[in-house]
Amino acid sequence: MKKKLVVGFLGFLLCLSPAMGYEHSDFQIIKQLRKCNKKIAKNPENAKLYIQRGYLNFMVGNYNDALSDYENAEKYEPNNHNIYYSIGRMQYILKNYDNSLENYTKAIHLKPKDAKSYVGRGLVKETCGNLQGAMEDYTKAIKVDKKYTKAYVNRGVIKDKNKDYKGAIEDYNKAVKVDKYASDAYYNRGLTLCKLERYEEAVEDYSYAISLDRYYELAYLHRGLTYFVLKQYEKARKDFIKTLEINPANKDAKDKLDEIKDYVVE
Repeated sequence: MKKKLVVGFLGFLLCLSPAMGYEHSDFQIIKQLRKCNKKIAKNPENAKLYIQRGYLNFMVGNYNDALSDYENAEKYEPNNHNIYYSIGRMQYILKNYDNSLENYTKAIHLKPKDAKSYVGRGLVKETCGNLQGAMEDYTKAIKVDKKYTKAYVNRGVIKDKNKDYKGAIEDYNKAVKVDKYASDAYYNRGLTLCKLERYEEAVEDYSYAISLDRYYELAYLHRGLTYFVLKQYEKARKDFIKTLEINPANKDAKDKLDEIKDYVVE
């Protein structure tokens, strides 16, 4: 996956996510956490150290600890928009949606041209059912950064939910034009193509998403479902099995695998 060069260590830490290939093992991250703890003990008013530790806690799934670190950082750098973005992100993960919305908005007030904060706020609105508000925020993000793939993908999802399938596909097309490695764009375009009964094209998109991410559980599942519709039952069976290898708790794959026994000769 391509990675944009972000100026400064702080920006780098705040903009990456675990899914973007941070290469340290958990052991290495824990080792770095211990170093951060020692540094903070010696310099407890250094916001950047709290930000660094917050990101490391985020990497290992300690979201409450990460939130606490970012809130400590805020005390010493109250005008740092990235800190409010990170607080908003942790609050979203912890399902504190009102607090998340408030902090993304603070980030936007401090830096109105921060595309990622619009996308973060849009995701909160979408989760809470405010699709129009989410659409507006994703559109604002695109106006700020016309190469922000995630904004196109998220706006495409909203258009799909609103049954504007043509508009959704247009946004997914823009996303893959900006970044040909955007697996979520191919996957979501596949979902929309299925709703238009363009099943063969959908299979191509799911397959391409899988080629970019071989552990893409939902892409395997939905390719299997599409193969099932196309009566290609053996291919569907293999995709449901692969889905369960990735996530043994996937109920949809389990149910379809049981159903498909009536169609596949062992």
